[in-house]
Amino acid sequence: MLIQQQEKLDFNKFESLEEKFEYAKSMHLVAKFEEGLSYFRILKTEYEAIKRYDRVIDCLGWICQNLANLGRVEELYNYLPEYKSICKEHGTELNQLKLSTYLAFISTSIGDEKSAIEYYQEAIAIAKKLNDTKRYVISLINLQGVYLLIKDFKQANAIALEVKKQFEQDPSIKTTMSEAAYYLNLMTIQLEWQQLQTIEPLFHAFEAIANIEKYSREQMYYQCVKGRYYNQLQRYPDAITELENAYAFIVQTKEEPFLTIILENLVQAHENSGNYQEALYYAKKFNEKMLDEQKKHVTNETIKVIKEIDLDNMKQLVYLDGLTSIPNRRYLEKFGAKLIDEAAHNVHCAIIDIDNFKKINDRFGHIVGDLAIQQLAQIIQDVLPENFLFARYAGDEFVFLAKQLGKDAETILQQLFASITDFEFQTDEICVKLTISMGVASLADCEVKELKTLLDLADQALYQSKNTGRNLISFYVNA
Repeated sequence: MLIQQQEKLDFNKFESLEEKFEYAKSMHLVAKFEEGLSYFRILKTEYEAIKRYDRVIDCLGWICQNLANLGRVEELYNYLPEYKSICKEHGTELNQLKLSTYLAFISTSIGDEKSAIEYYQEAIAIAKKLNDTKRYVISLINLQGVYLLIKDFKQANAIALEVKKQFEQDPSIKTTMSEAAYYLNLMTIQLEWQQLQTIEPLFHAFEAIANIEKYSREQMYYQCVKGRYYNQLQRYPDAITELENAYAFIVQTKEEPFLTIILENLVQAHENSGNYQEALYYAKKFNEKMLDEQKKHVTNETIKVIKEIDLDNMKQLVYLDGLTSIPNRRYLEKFGAKLIDEAAHNVHCAIIDIDNFKKINDRFGHIVGDLAIQQLAQIIQDVLPENFLFARYAGDEFVFLAKQLGKDAETILQQLFASITDFEFQTDEICVKLTISMGVASLADCEVKELKTLLDLADQALYQSKNTGRNLISFYVNA
């Protein structure tokens, strides 16, 4: 039966539960996630009544999938305990794989990339055990996406090589989505890490994207991605076309999973094209979305500033982290590179990370985890000198850059670390003592004098602190 015909049918006209189940599944193919969500909630209740727990698990899985597609992270999070419980009692390893994938999605949505990596690794291990090559590759590509998000290009490139090997061994496992994602991720690695000029992977990706059904969520996602790459290639009119089409889809369907990415890139494209009024419009939308997503308590004064913002302070809006109100990664990358150019060799970079942060999220929930990140951001901001460049980097990671520290650099940084770690995180209900780990590198240790290299060396020092026992500061030593 054609999807176009199915859309006109009444869900209740189907007599058997299995027919209703297949019809509910078909809603996913035409991006009707609200309808699919409603149908699977009904089916879940009906299957529970006849104790068809295999189908109850399937319904819960599709409920979670539709909520993920709609970007409704809190509702998805509320379903997971029930899903986890029934999977444990009646489920299979495949159900556990899906659960790990949903947990990874939630972790990515709230900026907890480290937890997302752990959950995707669980999904990969299960898929490998089940010899399910297709899901193995999809999980690999999802994990690769997180590594690209935190700019760990070495890990992302290693995954690209593994995915390529799997595609070559069994071309039948390729799907339109996985092939497009593979080439787009490869393009990111080449543009941002290997600095290659060829855009051949992008053309392969666009060929795959052309096969995706028009006016679908998948097409919207890839319009978003294409816009991002056109920005990187400085083809700003093309970027604006793709991104505004994606934005129009979101406005029409009320879907918001990629809204922040689309808005941020629209600001960049319009700003670089000299369309400042349009850039300001999307900058305001971006800030409103960030404040809403992070459930940040904004004072009346802050709201007044947002409403009265003009072209002169538009950039401040774009460079602000929605959760902590400190500079974000975009600010760090732009102004950190400028600081390095100006300061020659005398720049130190420190990466700060909360120890065992995943346990905080698992025990108290992600809202409490967000509060811990906010409190730490405030503590660090209070102790750092004003001339340090400080930003939230990813999840529970913060970065600061300091120049002209002189021969006493290590002593100064040791003292800063001591004043930050062992902080007490408090809410009305709980009080938990938390520690941090810090990794430090100097630009003098970098063969290539650029921010990416400096961050990589600081990250290596951070891992040394983690592997040595945490609650430590480690300095990169050039072997």
